[in-house]
Amino acid sequence: MVEVEIESEKENKLLNRRELTLIVSHQGESTPDRNQLKDRVSNLVNSPKNTVIIDSINTMYGKEESKVEARVYDDEESAIKYERKYQKERNKIEG
Repeated sequence: MVEVEIESEKENKLLNRRELTLIVSHQGESTPDRNQLKDRVSNLVNSPKNTVIIDSINTMYGKEESKVEARVYDDEESAIKYERKYQKERNKIEG
């Protein structure tokens, strides 16, 4: 079972987003992929999936935990405007 917990959250009003650091526990399973994490984060913070950007997933050595850096935008237009091209491609954001 994959469990997601918010370790820290920072509001960035200038870029219309929240910047999250998450601890993802995946006991007995492989590291979740970007799409699974987008689903979990969107449900956790109650935002549409297309406003969530998963920046990095770092699995901790010897543990079944990963540290995830994510950004949640106020709207999809802000995500398209402020994200780098390669992040939009990785996260399947159109624009």
